[in-house]
Amino acid sequence: MSESLGGLMSRENVVRGTLLFVVCTFAGLFISFLWGGIQDIKRVVSEMQAQLLLGACLCMFVDWIFGALRFHVFIRKVTPEIKFRDSIRANLATLCVSCITPFQTGGVGHLYIYARAGVPLSAGITSGIICFISTLITLIFFAGGITWLNPPFLPRGTAWVSLFSFLMFGLVFTGFVLLLFKPEIVFRFFHWICRTVQRRFTRLAPIVERAVLKVEELVAEHKAFATMFIRYHKGTCVLSVLLTCGFFGARIVGSYIVVEALNGETTLWELSIIGLLLNFVVLFAPSPGASGVTEIVTVGLMESVIRKELIPLYVLLTRFFSLYCGVVVGGIIIGLQLAKDLKKDRKGVAEDAIPQIKPYAVRKLSDKKGHK
Repeated sequence: MSESLGGLMSRENVVRGTLLFVVCTFAGLFISFLWGGIQDIKRVVSEMQAQLLLGACLCMFVDWIFGALRFHVFIRKVTPEIKFRDSIRANLATLCVSCITPFQTGGVGHLYIYARAGVPLSAGITSGIICFISTLITLIFFAGGITWLNPPFLPRGTAWVSLFSFLMFGLVFTGFVLLLFKPEIVFRFFHWICRTVQRRFTRLAPIVERAVLKVEELVAEHKAFATMFIRYHKGTCVLSVLLTCGFFGARIVGSYIVVEALNGETTLWELSIIGLLLNFVVLFAPSPGASGVTEIVTVGLMESVIRKELIPLYVLLTRFFSLYCGVVVGGIIIGLQLAKDLKKDRKGVAEDAIPQIKPYAVRKLSDKKGHK
């Protein structure tokens, strides 16, 4: 199964996803620069307090550490010998893969790194799902509070935009509950899809059968791990929510430092409201890494709290520290791991190609005249 994870991150898939991410990102940034006015960028840059950006860089590292800890606290329960650096690598790999796949489906990243570190695949899946549920619970809680407070600086259409995220939250959470308590309902739907595929594409029948068996095995193991965490490690689940608040807090503080560096006038409270609402709205954005969507939504949310000419650089810098750097580092981590796996595979092929020479007992030889 770990080999299939490597196949999902083949060169073709990575190139295709990276190109789509770059295109969407540049489109979003282009719109934000047009909105703020390109002619004012030079003046904003000349007046910027660049030394303050070191604080935003520090918040970025704190964000990475909290994200890695969310995985690590669960993985340690299953694989105690796992090292924290593997969790940091897994977190950054997930951040990278989420930016080259639609709907930010970056789970393959941490599964791939953890599988190479000796973590059971089902345990990696369970930890990823619980961390995702922690993110949903955190954002849904704060989004409900923001809706109740209804701050005056938010755009009027924010509540309507949030309805899509509320709907997606309900679907995802319902799926998690069904997999945990009533997996047969999910299997019934899954088997129906598989039978339909087998009827229409008979050549795929053996592959589909193997996939069904593997999915059933993974779901059974996932249910066992999830039940173990919920029953015997409730504190770890609560800690996951707190760590989620930690890395969201690091991002919000980082965005506040960016505003201070740009000489903007806003409060940490306003940026906290906007940051949490932004993450909630773009959580289920269909583009890779929510690129394009995040930049445009940020422009709409920030235009009422900072000057218009500051918005383009604010969007660029906050995305740089919260996403772009992590994508580059995560890509390097995945690339090094893939190169290592490729080298190992080539070595294995070379060893298999060496002819096996069987040892024979040395016998005394003599010629026709009897000389030995």
